[in-house]
Amino acid sequence: MERDFFISAFRNVRRRLMARHSDDDEDALQDAFCRLWTRRDDFSSQGEAEGFLTVAAKNITVDTHRRRQAHPETDIENANQFVSDDEGSSSRNEQILEIKSLIQTCLSPRDREILLHRDHDGWEFDEIAFHYQISEANARMIVSRSRKAIREIYLKRQK
Repeated sequence: MERDFFISAFRNVRRRLMARHSDDDEDALQDAFCRLWTRRDDFSSQGEAEGFLTVAAKNITVDTHRRRQAHPETDIENANQFVSDDEGSSSRNEQILEIKSLIQTCLSPRDREILLHRDHDGWEFDEIAFHYQISEANARMIVSRSRKAIREIYLKRQK
């Protein structure tokens, strides 16, 4: 096969990156390889492929870390952060359902899909931009505005 250097590049980068093995690093490398594969015609050597994989994996890891730091309260699975520890699990479930309901009723279908792809499915902004034929900046803005709208409506209802 003429493009065996992709697999060799993956193995070399994996060996280097997995020295400090974490699940996030493994996920980032897998995502980076998927991106490499979709652009495989752009690379003509193993060195180019390794460089791309290294940079892409690093950027994906940084983006994931930043997303977790910047918006922990918007993650649907972590919506129970709005609830104090002394409240029961039924109260947490009610709040999660309320947040999901707000997402369903207060956002346009496209904005709702984009927010869920980002927060629930873990799509990167470039994937969202490609899928919806919008710019990455527009994808970021839609996610940001959607989160802000849901947060404001939710907090108003809690008062």
